[in-house]
Amino acid sequence: MVSPPTWLGSLDRKLLRDIWRLRSQALAIALVIAAGIGMVVMSFGMLRSLEASRDTYYDRYRFADIFASAVRVPDSLLEDIRAIDGVSVVEGRLTSGATLDIPGISEPITARIHSLPESGMPAVNALVLRSGRLPDPGRPDEVLASEKFAEAARIGIGDDIDGLLYGTRQKFRIVGTVLSPEYVYAIGPGQIFPDNRRFGILWMGQEHLSAALDSTNSFNEALIRLERGGNVQDVIDRVDVILERYGGRGATPRKDQLSDRFLENELTQLSSMTAILPPIFLGVAAFLINMVLSRLVESEREIIGLLTAFGYRSRTIMFHYAKLALVLSLPGLVLGLLLGSWMGRGLAGLYQDFFVFPFLTYRAGFDVFFISCMVAIFVVLLGAAQTVRRIGKLTAAEAMRPPVPPNYSGGFARLVGRIKGLDEPTRIILRGVARRPLRSMLGSVGIAAALGLYITSAGSTDNVRMMFDLMFDQANRADVNVVFSEDRDDRALFELARLPGVMRVEPVRYVGAKLSAGHRSKSETITGMKPANDLNRLVDLDNGVVEPPMQGLMISYSLSNELNVGPGDLVDIQITDGRRPHVTMPVTSILSSPVSSPAYVDFKNLGPIMREGALSSGAYLSVDANETDKLYRRLKDMPMIAGFSQRAAALRGSEETIAETRGIVQLFNVAFSGLIVFGVVYNNARISLAERARDLVSLRVLGYRRSEVSYILLGELALIVLAGLPLGMMFGYYLSKQISEAVSGDLFIIPFALSAATVAFAILVVLATAVLSAIFVKGRLDGLNLVSVLKTRE
Repeated sequence: MVSPPTWLGSLDRKLLRDIWRLRSQALAIALVIAAGIGMVVMSFGMLRSLEASRDTYYDRYRFADIFASAVRVPDSLLEDIRAIDGVSVVEGRLTSGATLDIPGISEPITARIHSLPESGMPAVNALVLRSGRLPDPGRPDEVLASEKFAEAARIGIGDDIDGLLYGTRQKFRIVGTVLSPEYVYAIGPGQIFPDNRRFGILWMGQEHLSAALDSTNSFNEALIRLERGGNVQDVIDRVDVILERYGGRGATPRKDQLSDRFLENELTQLSSMTAILPPIFLGVAAFLINMVLSRLVESEREIIGLLTAFGYRSRTIMFHYAKLALVLSLPGLVLGLLLGSWMGRGLAGLYQDFFVFPFLTYRAGFDVFFISCMVAIFVVLLGAAQTVRRIGKLTAAEAMRPPVPPNYSGGFARLVGRIKGLDEPTRIILRGVARRPLRSMLGSVGIAAALGLYITSAGSTDNVRMMFDLMFDQANRADVNVVFSEDRDDRALFELARLPGVMRVEPVRYVGAKLSAGHRSKSETITGMKPANDLNRLVDLDNGVVEPPMQGLMISYSLSNELNVGPGDLVDIQITDGRRPHVTMPVTSILSSPVSSPAYVDFKNLGPIMREGALSSGAYLSVDANETDKLYRRLKDMPMIAGFSQRAAALRGSEETIAETRGIVQLFNVAFSGLIVFGVVYNNARISLAERARDLVSLRVLGYRRSEVSYILLGELALIVLAGLPLGMMFGYYLSKQISEAVSGDLFIIPFALSAATVAFAILVVLATAVLSAIFVKGRLDGLNLVSVLKTRE
């Protein structure tokens, strides 16, 4: 090392020498701090960036506050809605389902088509034109396509595609691609994850779509923007009264709109993760740094006594060690900020593909950087100051005097002495651990914390795997799920059963309803299912098959929380479809499953409730794999089919989506956890060598072999690591369970499924890190100069 400049003070020169001497520990310290700071910056920054992008996107492109659908409403009623107190802008449009036939894709493509006003650009839910142009009012075949759908289906500007719209074969020409705030998260009927290849959104001129749907001078959906401070519920109630006679299905606020609901659910999950993991990462990092720094300061007890004897004040000495702690922590702080920002930008790119924004810029903000750094620095300095203050209270003579040798006459020492078959190095190891029980315990706690964080980060894969198994292997076992354009009687089921390759058909019925209990209400879907279904079953988180109730209502766990009801409580139900009956039903049971509809009734009971016969909204099909192409060709020509989903494609798309988004988040978390594991294990080994170098070299002088001396040092490290493994497993188990509960919301319930393989692999990571650290430390131990170590304190 180059000698420090002579113009520096004596303590500053000592500081530079200490930093150089502790450079390897400083690297491990930097990695631990970088993991904690990086986790905080990435998580809080990503949450802030998503919220800011959502709010800006919604405001700039005038996302609707209220959605109101009906069967067919005259355009003249728009003025009545506009006159409602609190309404700023209202726009009517036509919306219809369609089935597309795209070359290169064998299965039918489900599409949703919206009308465009004469001006071309909607006043509410404005579009972001990404390429091409708006449709020409004189060209009825021209349409806009959602950008992600066009990319996934490999169609571009100028391409023609065939479609079945309202029972009529149509040809559409793509003239532009767009984004819409209404489809930040675009999923089709029967889907839970985006499948842009098999579900798309098209926009075409109002006049041409109204002609195709035979709905001239009318609309079937009203989009409403409110004035600032407008009361959402009051406007919804007024709109429902106006649209009731025109088949109104109940107006819904923005928070119940499907895309926004999924986006808000993701933000809630991210917020829960941000509230739990980053503080734990940062807290564990700070705790470990304190432990290391306190041991370093303790090892300089004689130096502190000497400085006191030379007249240095206690606060000067404390300030010196505070600077040492700060300098050792500074590289980790800088690395953590850079690492967190870099990973945050990469994560923002993935989120922009998953949630389709026209812009998503990662910005953590100065306050996130500042607060995370200040918290870390404060805890580190506090730990160093407490240790220095404790030593500073000693007199100079007492501090310079070597510590009183430990008393080995206690019970544990006598117990070790009575154990037969123990060699002397092993007895030294056991006595060394017992001599400083608090220090040994803190070392094991550090190992446990690192192991627990790694288990928690890696265990999310087990939870997702279990969720997919429950969803696609246990619950939805149908090969194909179709949704009808309108409710159909049994003749539609017979027609499906006669299609090529269809081996089994099971009906399902969906009706919209407003469910109320006391002052709480929620607009949701009631699903009618037949008992003993085989293709579509109700499965709880314990993998148990649950039958729909013969009488009454089964509701999901999330809906029971929102309405604050349980088994035996009554729920008021206002159906918003058909004849809009009003009934009261008792809750018979609560269903906890990964993804479920909010409420279930027996299929045969739904017809009488609706005051009509047994109708179906769709069907689940079991299909011969050798006949799928023939089946798809027939489905493309069936006007009654409005939506289509394939189980294998849905599973594949879901796995790809999770791999792209959750996979990278998990990778970041595991990487941060791995840094902490390395920092903890290596620091324990390195500081043990620094503390016991003189003792170990003395043993060499007394005749102990190198292997015996290495065994003493590494054996103590091994005991500390092994003692921390059970604690780490328990910490990881309960933290993983808490996080799986915290990120579960009203759309998803994440099952807790931590596997023994994940725990075993995490233990192997810790053990492998311990072995690598032991190899490095052994090399340093073997290279110690006996004479120089005995002449100095290290």
